[in-house]
Amino acid sequence: MKIVLCMMAFTFSILLSGCYKHSENSADKQFIQNYDENGHSRRTWIKGIPQRVLILYPGAAEAMLELGLDAHIGQTIGAYGSEPEHLAKRFTALPKVQAAFIPAQEEVFALQPDLIIGWAHNFSPMELGAPQGWQEHGIGAYIVPATIPHERPTLENSVYPFIADLGKIFAVEDRAADYIAACRKREAAIAECLKEREWETAIVLQEHGRSSYSLYDAGYLINDVLDKAGLDNLVSMKTAFVGPERILAYDPDYLVYVSLPGADGQDISDEEVLTQVRQNRDLQPLRAVQQGRIINIPFAEVNSGNGRALDALFRLAEGRLKYR
Repeated sequence: MKIVLCMMAFTFSILLSGCYKHSENSADKQFIQNYDENGHSRRTWIKGIPQRVLILYPGAAEAMLELGLDAHIGQTIGAYGSEPEHLAKRFTALPKVQAAFIPAQEEVFALQPDLIIGWAHNFSPMELGAPQGWQEHGIGAYIVPATIPHERPTLENSVYPFIADLGKIFAVEDRAADYIAACRKREAAIAECLKEREWETAIVLQEHGRSSYSLYDAGYLINDVLDKAGLDNLVSMKTAFVGPERILAYDPDYLVYVSLPGADGQDISDEEVLTQVRQNRDLQPLRAVQQGRIINIPFAEVNSGNGRALDALFRLAEGRLKYR
């Protein structure tokens, strides 16, 4: 089977090489300002309106569904947890790639996409290779802005431009503008609710089991969401896979707990998270835990890169407003 896929990939790459040369003079080509795998700005070209998009980041599939672009999604990877209720059935109906996380290059060629959308790391040498390499084979490559390294992603520089780019790529600029406007309106409403609250502190923690934890710093979109919720992130440097002693070095007003899906693949409830955290002896000494100032945000919302970041913002605001 692998030999067959390799032959298909080779044949397909030859065909696309010819298409690529033709497309250089094609009037239906458009340019989008995007990034390479290292976060450097680059222009990526898109041929016409993509009809067979391969998505390696579920947040991109969600954003396309929000814009009514279901028919343009060729395949996507599975969800990171529960999908928003209004998108759940449509996301479930989307074709999924066979690979659990990242397909091999042979599988990508066999799928014959006209555009790949993914994380920055998806285009590293260890995975699919640089975006430029795919474009040389006539396949567009777009990196979701919130995933690029060495940046401080925000709603303004990552989420809203991403939605706007989708609007331009698929010729649905009006829909994208309306979606961005709705997100901004929700952001403003939350800010209004919190305007009387003084700034407080927080850490964003993800548990890996066996007393191993990671903390989210300013290199993640959630840092900007914290800022918009009036919470100062105490973590300034990436802190991954550390023991409880590093966690206890902080004394946050709030513990923002990044919960992973349950065995059924769905998000666990706030009540389950509260019980889980309170029973964790590593975390019990934290003042935030003792006072019950624990805010649950599912992994999918923390790592959305799309309008679901506003859901995380709402959760933070709701958590803060419980404690006046």
